[in-house]
Amino acid sequence: MRALPSMSATSRVVLGFCSAAVFQFAHAQAALPQPQKQGDVVYLNGGAGDEEVQFIRQSMKDYSLALAFSRAGSPTAEYVASVSVTIKDARGGTVFESSSAGPYLLVRLPAGRYSVVATYQDVTQTRPVTAGRSASVPTTFVWK
Repeated sequence: MRALPSMSATSRVVLGFCSAAVFQFAHAQAALPQPQKQGDVVYLNGGAGDEEVQFIRQSMKDYSLALAFSRAGSPTAEYVASVSVTIKDARGGTVFESSSAGPYLLVRLPAGRYSVVATYQDVTQTRPVTAGRSASVPTTFVWK
């Protein structure tokens, strides 16, 4: 067997930079939130940091319901996580539950009317929502 020729110092540096770039790209892709499934419901939860927020906003078209959670602040609202969310269908049956949603939650539900119960720091809000083909604007819950 013939030995492979040794690499020059420059080639080793270039290969090192390329390897690092590939690793960083793969790590960044893996760090984005991934769709999850609860029964028949597919959902996407996250939004920590600008890259995740951009990814979530781009993904809204693939989900029928988008929810956003924030706390009123001065001068602007602050996004919050660790929101307990229950989504009920028109008959009152629970179709989705999460104990740690936010700051964005995208849910793929059949078209229809639902009720969202969201609790943050022991304060509960309930909103009627309609799930359509895609969610272009999130329903926003704001706590004071």
